[in-house]
Amino acid sequence: MNGMKKAALAAVLMAGSVLAQPALAQTAAPAQAPAQTQGAPATRPNLTPEQITTLQRDMTTALHYKLASNVVPRLTSTLKSIQAAKIQPPGRFGMSLEEQIAMVGKVPGLEPILKTNGFTAREFVMSLTCVGLTGSLMNVPPGQATNGVPTPEAANVAILKSNPQEMQELITVLRAEHQPAAQ
Repeated sequence: MNGMKKAALAAVLMAGSVLAQPALAQTAAPAQAPAQTQGAPATRPNLTPEQITTLQRDMTTALHYKLASNVVPRLTSTLKSIQAAKIQPPGRFGMSLEEQIAMVGKVPGLEPILKTNGFTAREFVMSLTCVGLTGSLMNVPPGQATNGVPTPEAANVAILKSNPQEMQELITVLRAEHQPAAQ
C-alpha cells in the first residue's frame, strides 16, 4: 500500500471516535497541524485483514457520499453543540462506518442535536467522514493520485473549497476538541 493510500486509510481509522476525529484537523490543513502531533509514535493495535478490507471499502463509500452544499456550517454547529453538551461517545480504533453510525445513534442526548442541525446519525457520520477524507485527499498533486489512491468526488471538493472560512472554522472546532481542558 503506498503512502497516500495509507494516509487516506489512516483518516478512516482515526474516525473511530466520530465526534473526536483528528483526521480532518490534521490532514485538511497539514501546514497548520499542531506540533505535538507531529512525529508522535503510533500506539494503535494491529488490524486484521478483514478490518483493513472493511475500512478500505468504507473509505471508498465515504469518498463517494454526496455532501449537501451547506454541510460545513451544519457540521460546525453540530460539533459546537455536542461540545457544549459535553457529549463524547466512546470510540474504538478500527470501527467500521456502520459501527460508528450505530454508536452515534445510541448516544444519549445526541439525537436532538443532530436533528436540530438537519442530520440523522447516518448523515452526520457519513458527512463528517466524507469531509475528513475529502479534505485530506483534495490537495493531492495529480501525478501522485495513482496506484489506487482514491479520488474525492469533484462536487464534494467544490463544496469544501467554496468557502475556506467555513472550512477553517470547522477545523478549529475539531482541534478544540483535542485541547486539554483548562484546570
